[in-house]
Amino acid sequence: MKSVQLLTIFLILGLGLLLKLHNYTVYPQRGATSDEYTYSFLGLGILTKGVPISWSHFGVYKNRQDIRIDGIDFPIVQPYFDHPPLAGMLVGGWALANGQRTFEQLKLSTIRLVPIALSVITSALVFLLTYRFTNYQTAVWALLIYSTATIFVIQSRVVFAENVLTPIFLGALYILHQAVKKMTLRNAVFLGVLSAAAFWTKEAGITVAISLLLLLLREKVKKPSVLAFLGTVTVGILGYALYGLVYDWETFTKIIHLQGARDVGPQTLWNLISTPVIVNKVYYDGWYYFGFFALAGLFSQMRRYALIIIPSLVYFFFLLFSLTQRGQSGWYMIPLFPFMAMGSAIVLRGINQKPTGTQIIFLLLIGFVLIQMLFEKNFGLTAIQFRWLCIVILVPYALASFFDKKLWLRFLHQFYFYLAIVLAIFTTYTYIHPA
Repeated sequence: MKSVQLLTIFLILGLGLLLKLHNYTVYPQRGATSDEYTYSFLGLGILTKGVPISWSHFGVYKNRQDIRIDGIDFPIVQPYFDHPPLAGMLVGGWALANGQRTFEQLKLSTIRLVPIALSVITSALVFLLTYRFTNYQTAVWALLIYSTATIFVIQSRVVFAENVLTPIFLGALYILHQAVKKMTLRNAVFLGVLSAAAFWTKEAGITVAISLLLLLLREKVKKPSVLAFLGTVTVGILGYALYGLVYDWETFTKIIHLQGARDVGPQTLWNLISTPVIVNKVYYDGWYYFGFFALAGLFSQMRRYALIIIPSLVYFFFLLFSLTQRGQSGWYMIPLFPFMAMGSAIVLRGINQKPTGTQIIFLLLIGFVLIQMLFEKNFGLTAIQFRWLCIVILVPYALASFFDKKLWLRFLHQFYFYLAIVLAIFTTYTYIHPA
């Protein structure tokens, strides 16, 4: 890779970091979700008192104490089992390193730096994974999408376990891609350790183990390596059960039962597909919808893009099986965002090589959302203005397609893409989370 290409990558990573740091202590506002404190409290409890302590609304906990911190009420319980401890220990450890030893001392300006730092790693992995099975230009487009799309950027600055799970997920896939042709027992065990770490981050992390297993079987990896991988994952899961046994097995099993008894059903599918959410507020970002469209479009090339399709499908199915039909908790989708960005870049670069009607889908999903977010929000939108904006967006491409001007089609495609990125930067930079 040339020095200019490397510089371009670092500049995009820097741009993404600046967007994530801009107003990161303000939006989303403190209290938009108290889950940010869930993991911070949990890590501090383990690291300072040797006991998992955090807040929970489940009524099965025996030891409970209600506290109020800066206007927010927290029902503090111990030992706490709503979530595994790894993400909390990472965030709590960072807070301790910055002199914040009690729940009252925790600051968003400190703990939000952890997911932001991890998102830089995730961004780099988005580029590296895309580059491995496509080319430099497609990988740059994937990195641009992931680094600028508002819903991707804002969600990556909030303290959720999913922001810890995501780089583990992508890192495991990258290592698998590197090692799968000559899989050794050592590499298989390491992949098992990463899968166990994902599970200790959040129960949804089991999708990492399932995805890797399916990919190992698909690549016909030798049985000893597969067994070594499965053995390591099993030890990790049993270790989590031992964690519950050590602190309070009865409460541990009751919490697992309660979490498994959620109101699941078909409405979850429509919620996920139709309603993009930033933390707790609906935000209609066109990249979210196009990401779903792009991932579906890659299915016809399973052999080439299995490393994207299989993990995203496994994780999405897990959400369908486990999420409640009610409520808006946008953070559950965070691990899918890198796959959406990679899929979108691959589909869009494919259009650049061979123009298709997919460009119309892109223009509608991205263009119309930007009309709503930028023009209507700032200037209002009359019927005649909307019609003229539709003409400006769609007619040049329609004319180039009608007269079969392939050079003009490629030019318009790239122009529209980079314009969408510039406008995404603007919408992300000016984002204000609804109170």
